[in-house]
Amino acid sequence: MRVKRARKVRKYLRYYRTAHGFREPYKVIVDGNFIAACEKLHLGIAKDVVAKYLGSSPKDVKVFTTRCVQDELRKMGHEYKSASAQTKNLHLVGGGPAPGEATAAASIVDACGNDNAERFVVCTQDEKLKEKLMAIDGAVPIVFAHTSGLQMEPPKDATAVGLASQEENVEGLSAKELEALGLDEADVRNVYKVRTNVQFKKKKGGKNPLSCLKKKPKTSAPAAPASGEKKKR
Repeated sequence: MRVKRARKVRKYLRYYRTAHGFREPYKVIVDGNFIAACEKLHLGIAKDVVAKYLGSSPKDVKVFTTRCVQDELRKMGHEYKSASAQTKNLHLVGGGPAPGEATAAASIVDACGNDNAERFVVCTQDEKLKEKLMAIDGAVPIVFAHTSGLQMEPPKDATAVGLASQEENVEGLSAKELEALGLDEADVRNVYKVRTNVQFKKKKGGKNPLSCLKKKPKTSAPAAPASGEKKKR
C-alpha cells in the first residue's frame, strides 16, 4: 500500500508540474488541524513529513502558515501547545488578514487567491476548506493526514490521472494534460480496445480413444480329460 501511495502522488505531482506550472522548491501551507493530526497519528513533525511525502528534501520544500492559524492554535489551549510551537518554525504568508479579522481557513483561501498564482500546496483536515479550495479557478493540490500516512486529493480538473474509470474522463483532457499523464491521443482512442497476443487452445471434446477399441471375446480354457479316459488321437 505504501508503494502504491508513493506512485499515486508522483503521478499527481507530475500532472501539476506539466499542466499547471508547479516547481521545486514547493510552497506548502499547513493549518493547525493538519499539524495536530500529524502529532496525534504519530507521523512526525509536519514540515518534515510533508517534504518526505512530496519526495523532496526539506530544503526543496518551503512550509508556510498564516498569522490567523498561529492565533487559532494559541487560543485552543494546552492540548495544542506542541502544534502551536511548530508554527514558530514555519514561514509566514505575507499580507493577508490580521488575527481576529478572519478565520484560519479564510486566511488560507485568501493566500491562494482566485487562481493560486503562488502555486501553493495546502495541507488540511478541514473538509469545508477543501471544498472552497476546489472552487478556486487555479489548481490547488490538497494533502491530508490519514492513519496510513499522508494522502493527496485527486486533481479536480483531471480525475483521470492514472485512475480513470470512464472513457469520457480521459477524452476531456487537453493535449497538455495528456502529456502530464504520459498519454497521447492514440492511447486515449485505444484505452478500451486493448488486445493481447495470448491465444488459448480450445479444449477438444470427445470420447476417450481407448474406449473406442473393440473388446476381444474371452476364450474358455479346454476341459481336462476325465481320469481313466484315453486321449483320442
